[in-house]
Amino acid sequence: MALLLKAAAFLTRRQWARWESLTANPEEIQDQLLLDIVNRNRGTRFGRDHHFDTIRSLSEYREQVAISDYERLRSYVERAENGEANVLTAEPVLMFTMTSGSTGQPKLIPVTETSRRNHRQLTRFWYYRALVDYPELFSGNLLGIVSPSVEGRTAGGIPFGAASGLIYQSSPRWIQNAYAVPYEISEVKDFEAKYYLTMRLALEHDITFFGTPNPSTILKLVDSVNRNKHEMIKDICDGTITPLCNLPTEMRAMLGGGLRKNPAHARRLESLIKNDGTLRPKEYWPRLQLIGCWKSGAVGVRLNEFARWFGKTPVRDLGYMASEAQMTLPISDSGSAGILAVDRNFYEFIPESEIGSASPPLLTCAEVEEGSSYYLIITTPGGLYRYDINDVVRVTGFYNRTPLIEFVRKGRDVTNITGEKLHVNQVMQAMAQAQSIAGVPVQHFRALADAETSRYAFLIECEGSKPAEESLCRLLNELDARLHALNLEYAQKRESRRLAPPVLWVMRPGWFERKANAALQRGGRDAQFKAQLLSHAPEDPAEIMQIIEQRDK
Repeated sequence: MALLLKAAAFLTRRQWARWESLTANPEEIQDQLLLDIVNRNRGTRFGRDHHFDTIRSLSEYREQVAISDYERLRSYVERAENGEANVLTAEPVLMFTMTSGSTGQPKLIPVTETSRRNHRQLTRFWYYRALVDYPELFSGNLLGIVSPSVEGRTAGGIPFGAASGLIYQSSPRWIQNAYAVPYEISEVKDFEAKYYLTMRLALEHDITFFGTPNPSTILKLVDSVNRNKHEMIKDICDGTITPLCNLPTEMRAMLGGGLRKNPAHARRLESLIKNDGTLRPKEYWPRLQLIGCWKSGAVGVRLNEFARWFGKTPVRDLGYMASEAQMTLPISDSGSAGILAVDRNFYEFIPESEIGSASPPLLTCAEVEEGSSYYLIITTPGGLYRYDINDVVRVTGFYNRTPLIEFVRKGRDVTNITGEKLHVNQVMQAMAQAQSIAGVPVQHFRALADAETSRYAFLIECEGSKPAEESLCRLLNELDARLHALNLEYAQKRESRRLAPPVLWVMRPGWFERKANAALQRGGRDAQFKAQLLSHAPEDPAEIMQIIEQRDK
């Protein structure tokens, strides 16, 4: 392993030097990349429909291709799903990454060999830069948790799955070889079993790097150790996996064959809980060098809990990435910004304050300003053309002449506490269905995304007298169930308990009208008042008349 690591580091150092040189001239790199993408795909269905053969410049590209969201691309993607070639890209579609859409229908994002190569290279650079700063990073094992890269197949037989699994499997072999836990554990569907098994195996290793995109996942893993510490210690002592861990028979047999009794390590873990009954990573992994996870947006709130468990272990952002693309490369533990990957995707920026304008200004990476926030429009080698990803990003500075970008939040009509990306359309559908089933006459409502408690609060004002508590409980349960059905990532986050059970707040009569009047008094116009049905904005607790809690089963 040491020899392989040295060879990989030597090769990556040379690749990094070439990539770093590109940051001195981002305009030229971006212009060339755009024309390369257009020229490669001029013979595709999308390319023919949008006259790619006539495009010689960015201005001509903008004339032929309008900014679009996923729904405007869906008909093209569906052709590719069914196995039709040459639809969005001349390159074959290897797989689709799956994420939630603005309706109940998930989005499938095409992945080509170029897309996968981009993931591999940026992942390689991330680890290389971390290794430069932490030379002992690979002296032990790496721990990560991902979702499966293959969760099913389209009608055309093309696999689809999670972006995190794709990035893991796109990682160079020298990185994959260092992982303490086998990739197969990502395929365990029971989240409690997945957490238990991950940590039961990892506790026997000298972990020097702990990384997964969502910090709430890291905290769930740490929590699993403390909720199941006696079972885990017994398993380590006996070389077993407890029957209480819900595993498929074949996986239990596969993993069990490699386990050995380890009573000495079990005694060490027992000694760590003598003081206050708690097992902490900073104690059972004393050589942990670095944690890698997202640090910005709503998910970053959970970082406040890290010190209790990890002490002063540094945390580095993994980079601005989504199912659609991997877009930045952080090379510092400070903040969450990363170098914009100008050779991987083409980027356009709309100033945040101008997003509602009829003709908002469109800027290139050479025209953005430090400290300003923008909506991002991307063109990718995977077949997304002038795609509105509906994210707000901020320029925090420049590396040479290339912007340093950090994710701020999801954009219009979307909230995102822990990766669920809930759309207001889904909330409206869920409320309409739930109130009909529960028989609760809801006059006004709002959904509040509370990052501090990692859950949603549903605020309602009812017509007439207040409904019975039994009806309100049913309304809350139905809301949760409807959102499970409408948003696959909401369902996954609830099942994994990264998203806590929702709560229902019954508001005082006249609450909504008072909010509207307050907005008008601040200078708004009656015709311009728009109720925010989904947001992170807090509510006046004095307006809450009753709270209905839901508990995980």
